[in-house]
Amino acid sequence: MTNKQSPTNPYDKRTGKITLPPEVEQEIRQLVLSGKKVEAVQRLVHLTGAGLKVSKDYADTFERKR
Repeated sequence: MTNKQSPTNPYDKRTGKITLPPEVEQEIRQLVLSGKKVEAVQRLVHLTGAGLKVSKDYADTFERKR
């Protein structure tokens, strides 16, 4: 039996899009911009239940917006 919790901000599996509250999005942006993209992706996976590719693609958007 696993102790897996449901994601607090599940992503939309139909569209493959992640939508986060502004404060969480800011947290992810700060992680990425401070060179902690791996941690940002891990946090996204935990918060959304999205896969690694979807989470990495989301985190990559903050690098491109610099």
